[in-house]
Amino acid sequence: MAPKNKPYEQFGPYVLFRKLESDSLSELWRAARIDGNQLGALVALRRFTGGNRDAIAASAEAAREIAPLLNGTSFAKNQVMGVVNGMPFLAYDYSGGRSLKHIVEKARGGAGTQPNPIPLDQVVLIAEKIALSLATTADLRFGTTRLSHGALLPQFVWISDDGEIRVAGQQLAQGLLASLKDSRVAAEFGRYFAPESHATGVQSKAADIYAAGAILFLLTTGVEPPDATTASAFTQTVRGAKTMAGGPVPDEIRTILDKSLNIDVAARYSSIAEMKQALSTLAGGKFSATTFNLAFYVSTLLKKELEGEGIDREKEMKVNVAPYAEALKPQVPHDAPSFASLEGPPRRSRAPLAIGAVVAVAAIGLGAFYMFRTQAPAPKVTASGATVVASTVAPPKPAIVAQPLVAASPVASTTTATATSTVGLDDAARKKAFEAAVEQKLQEEMMKLQGDYTKQLKQQQSKQAPVQMATATAAPTPAPVLGRQAAADDTAPSAAQLDQQRLAARLESVPTQTTPATVAQQAQPEPVPQTASAAPPPQPAARVVHEGDVVDVSDLDTVPHFLRQATPRYPIMAARQRVETVILLTVLVSENGDVLEVKVLRGDPRFGFQDEAIRAAKSTKFTAPMKDGKRVKTWFPIPVRFKL
Repeated sequence: MAPKNKPYEQFGPYVLFRKLESDSLSELWRAARIDGNQLGALVALRRFTGGNRDAIAASAEAAREIAPLLNGTSFAKNQVMGVVNGMPFLAYDYSGGRSLKHIVEKARGGAGTQPNPIPLDQVVLIAEKIALSLATTADLRFGTTRLSHGALLPQFVWISDDGEIRVAGQQLAQGLLASLKDSRVAAEFGRYFAPESHATGVQSKAADIYAAGAILFLLTTGVEPPDATTASAFTQTVRGAKTMAGGPVPDEIRTILDKSLNIDVAARYSSIAEMKQALSTLAGGKFSATTFNLAFYVSTLLKKELEGEGIDREKEMKVNVAPYAEALKPQVPHDAPSFASLEGPPRRSRAPLAIGAVVAVAAIGLGAFYMFRTQAPAPKVTASGATVVASTVAPPKPAIVAQPLVAASPVASTTTATATSTVGLDDAARKKAFEAAVEQKLQEEMMKLQGDYTKQLKQQQSKQAPVQMATATAAPTPAPVLGRQAAADDTAPSAAQLDQQRLAARLESVPTQTTPATVAQQAQPEPVPQTASAAPPPQPAARVVHEGDVVDVSDLDTVPHFLRQATPRYPIMAARQRVETVILLTVLVSENGDVLEVKVLRGDPRFGFQDEAIRAAKSTKFTAPMKDGKRVKTWFPIPVRFKL
């Protein structure tokens, strides 16, 4: 029985709130990590209590470095694998929902509960997303090793209550294969491992195809796949199976089962990517489904559980974390000798030696500085007389930096100021540098997505749809940084001077509050005179810009900046579960600074994040985008940050 000051079980740095399921291999808990003196985000934590725990622990330790790299949309989010007190575990972000094993058991019904079969279109959707995760894993390398899952079980597939499908447990195959020597584990899980894995004890890519077929069989029929003992009996059982609703298995699904859930390796798909493509064809055709439909099915299936969970969460959020945090501190025995007693007799001060060493190092450093300074390479001079200074620092990568819309959290944080004041200067500097690197990565991803969207608009160009305006300049650099000069043409120095004058004028027109997000259009060399009868336009190198034209953001003289920022509402459930995200949008800003349209570049369908981001973006007011002195329209990318 748990003590009163610790009403929940503690597992290393985690507090275990509620056991969700258990089997011969493991038990699954809804838990939370202890972060300092407060609870962190909720996690789904699986403790491996059965099987060959030593072998699973070795696999978990080996996967510790790989797990953080598996951060795509098809992987369980923020996976952590490790060992606590000799017990291996797997943890990842919890966002409602349950494992596939639990959902299938609920769908079967029983014990006074009516069956609620998984619709076949959602069966195909789930199988497709699982195959996508396996295919993505197969494309990854860790060092020189190409990865594979090798141990796909229904327990490792998580389906959230908003329809997300994510796969966990990558790289645990060797430990789980060793656990098949346990008769209980083999009876329950052996049918999800390919026959060749049973024989050799080694994972393979072909084994992932077999496991995906076994999962598809479970989803379609509601029963465990057959044991691969004899080929004839196995094939007969697979082909004679019925759907969970009692009807015949559709031919399209049966074909995929025959080619994946097959004892003969040569008869299977050549790769998991090929199987994924076959499932995608079904998902985009006869068995079309959406994550919204799946979310509705899961929320209906688990309605009572999720309602009860909401009540439990209210209690769990009020738990006193101090006793749990205290247990994590290293314990020093009462009879342990003090540091003073270990030092022995007093020693002479070493301060003079330390000061002397510092002075010597400083002198050497100054000498090296002046030596290298005098040996700096002389500047090179081009044929046209322009001086080029040699530099070891690469020029900054062009980028447009957009100010984010930041959601206000409904959950007040009382520890931020205190924590900040106690952080050392070095830690603060490292944290700042890390955040800057993350921000730079986000800006690069946003501009890449904006570029892809621009290309898509150009391909779908029509008179009715607002599209990016094509310019006559050749291969413009995407999103050049403010103040970056165009390369001067050696044969036309007057054009270079004109370019500098234009850039200086544009710099003066930039609003001071704008982040480095302003763009300058590169000057073009003077064109060769043409013999056309019509008089040449004033600027033959580029199209004439008219008021209200749609101009690519990278071609603007002055990019939009906020006049009025709308604050997105933080979804209550997301705040309670301390879930954070960033939505990347692109908005069509009119010549008056109004937002005409909003498109999602990178979304997050959970908790209503996406809807709140779009609502806030539509209520935002910008300054007018400017090009050649004209007010124009532009598609402008902005991040919307939901951060506690």
